[in-house]
Amino acid sequence: MNRRYNPLRNSWAGRHSYTLFIVATFLFPIFLHGCASKPKAFLTQAIPDVHRVLASLRQSENNLRTFRGVGKFKAIRGTGAKISRLVWIGSQPHNLRVETLGPWGQPVLTFVINGSDFVVHSRPDNHYFRGDATVGNLSRLASIPVRGDDLFRLLSGQPPILPFHQAKIRISSADGGWLLNLYEKWGRLVEKIWLQDDAKTVERVEVFDEWGELQYRIVFSEFHQTESFRLPHNIAISDPEGPVWSLMVERFWTNVEIPDGAYTLEVSGAGITDLDS
Repeated sequence: MNRRYNPLRNSWAGRHSYTLFIVATFLFPIFLHGCASKPKAFLTQAIPDVHRVLASLRQSENNLRTFRGVGKFKAIRGTGAKISRLVWIGSQPHNLRVETLGPWGQPVLTFVINGSDFVVHSRPDNHYFRGDATVGNLSRLASIPVRGDDLFRLLSGQPPILPFHQAKIRISSADGGWLLNLYEKWGRLVEKIWLQDDAKTVERVEVFDEWGELQYRIVFSEFHQTESFRLPHNIAISDPEGPVWSLMVERFWTNVEIPDGAYTLEVSGAGITDLDS
């Protein structure tokens, strides 16, 4: 049966539809604006000049001529975590002396990098190791493939910077900060460096081998101001298999006096192993 036409009902329906149309027209864009994610503030921030960033990192190293530190070293690989007391001194150009201490503060293991020479003395068995300060020899001690100047920078609270041909910088993530990528001549990625918003403070570093595989990762945290330097007091090292070692810095001094003969070891009656033979 055909429904009879009711002008009142159809008039109300028409007005109702028109009202909904007006409401939707004005409110829908507001709804979309409220739901849309607001752009992060850093997206409007100018990308820092990569050459200035690199110059700032190098200047920090140049300004830190000498240093001395005390802390706790935690070796994680092997049969279990081992914690030892660590003291170290360093001076330009890339000279280091590091000692692990026993429970009464006596030196247990001493290693020295003096220019191109690398020596280690184990006091419990009075054995002496010597060789060139190559990546191969230093990796036996550091458990990661590092150069002498890499260890120098690490123990001075700074990131290692590998030789590179080209550098690029970009926003690192939605949380802010910057990512500095270093490339070899043929475009192979050799290192990634994550920096905070100031484009000066380094939080993380990843180093890659010649096949582009991750060699090791460094995480810096617990930053403290030491004179004009903002330096980490926690350094954690890992590789693709997991944590390797960490260093908790308890005290750190800059621009200290280095004693004469600090980078030489005089050992009498010790057995000697030549690492390069």
